[in-house]
Amino acid sequence: MDKIIDSEWFVMSVTILIGLTIGFLVIRPILKIIKKKAVKRELPYLVHFLNTLSKISVVFGAVLLLNLLGFYPFDLSLKESFQTTLKILNALIVTFLFAEILVFIYDKYSNKKMDNKASSLFHIIIRVLVYFAGGIAISSILNYDIKAMLTAMGVGGLAIALALQETLSNLFAGMQILASKQLKPGDYVKIEDAVEGYVLDINWRNTTLRTLFENVIIVPNSKISKTITTNYFTLQKNLYFQVPVGVHYHSNLEHVEKVTLEVAQEVLSQYPDVPKNFTPRVRFYEFADSSINFKVWMATDLYENQFLIRHHFIKSLQARYNKEGIVIPFPIRTLYIEKEENDN
Repeated sequence: MDKIIDSEWFVMSVTILIGLTIGFLVIRPILKIIKKKAVKRELPYLVHFLNTLSKISVVFGAVLLLNLLGFYPFDLSLKESFQTTLKILNALIVTFLFAEILVFIYDKYSNKKMDNKASSLFHIIIRVLVYFAGGIAISSILNYDIKAMLTAMGVGGLAIALALQETLSNLFAGMQILASKQLKPGDYVKIEDAVEGYVLDINWRNTTLRTLFENVIIVPNSKISKTITTNYFTLQKNLYFQVPVGVHYHSNLEHVEKVTLEVAQEVLSQYPDVPKNFTPRVRFYEFADSSINFKVWMATDLYENQFLIRHHFIKSLQARYNKEGIVIPFPIRTLYIEKEENDN
């Protein structure tokens, strides 16, 4: 019995069990308390970081106690195999924490400095680079020949690249989209005049869009890089749009323009987020079959708000036209039929 208690296996097994218990009963609750405070202060990125740490809280407790075995008052002379295993565990924990810290810093930077949401593609790139560096550190602990590993990776990488050609095409297309700042999470885009919505995320394979009907559309990154895409938020979030109107040929166009601008200005004044320096404009452009047509230039703060502004403008304009005696004609066409005289 004494031999079992004095053995390194027994000491390490007990230490691991105690460490797992501490991680579950002490470290994880502490992280939850900090998380609640972060939620109250509305710090979503800190909450995400704490959620990630809580996933390894149990393992972290075990590794922490294992490291204490080499210090006073324990000061156990562990075998080299145990020391190597402990170094590998430490390297894994440090690598994971360092990767999550970098992701956390990137999220904070993109939220404050770049004024946009973070992309999960950058999360993947950060983690891959850090884990690769951690793998090199672990290989050095094991005294493994890094050159041989890199050579094997080079030969195997060629075969993998050929097998995953489409996947790699989407990966590099996503990196190119983010690097060129063509799209970013939060932008409203239209792809090939068929698909449109808010960019939710750009990951290693596809871009996720949320439509105004709360549907989710998944588009491969390579498709976006090869097609014409309209980004309504590239220069500014404000959007200018047109409302086509037609009036009778007998209308006084000066009076029509004046009344239309008054209605447009009155409608826009009800929306405080519309740019203050914007002035509605009327531009006549066509003598149609039954009306003189023009377009009213208006503005909105966000893409989807144009529909509500357009709705109120059409209702207000129709009521004001009725009051002013301005006629919006029905589609009509006059036909002249020439009668042929009968020689008989």
